[in-house]
Amino acid sequence: MHLRPSTLAAVGALFALAAPPLAAKPPAPAPVLMAKGPNLVPIASRMAKGTISVRNTGTVAAGPFKVTVECSTNCAEPSPADSAPYEDPAFANKLTVSVPGLSPGHVYNHKIAFWGSLAWRSGNYEFTVTADAANTVAETNEADNSGGTVMGVP
Repeated sequence: MHLRPSTLAAVGALFALAAPPLAAKPPAPAPVLMAKGPNLVPIASRMAKGTISVRNTGTVAAGPFKVTVECSTNCAEPSPADSAPYEDPAFANKLTVSVPGLSPGHVYNHKIAFWGSLAWRSGNYEFTVTADAANTVAETNEADNSGGTVMGVP
């Protein structure tokens, strides 16, 4: 069977009309902008063992900052001599620790010196740990500076 050039052109045009259109190439996604800076997040659960912990989840080192701990229930009281190193007039009724700085991805831990000598009565004790309590570090997320935990004593 021999087709004439005009018939061949008509068949080609028919196939061109029947073929699905070529999909357009999707646009490239917009670049994701990552804010560069420190981000200080407390690890409040460690308070149940008497350790103050803060992680810098940011991409830049944090300069010096203060961490406070508040116990909102009838907590055990240290002696004035034991609590003196943790007092700061700017943060009344809160235990305060000064952190010299924190590299990105690192965790700062401070074991409270008098923790083992405290006499806890049976019950639940609520702690709130606040990283960068004085807001001295410009962070990428200021909304995650506080965390809480409950310590249960049988």
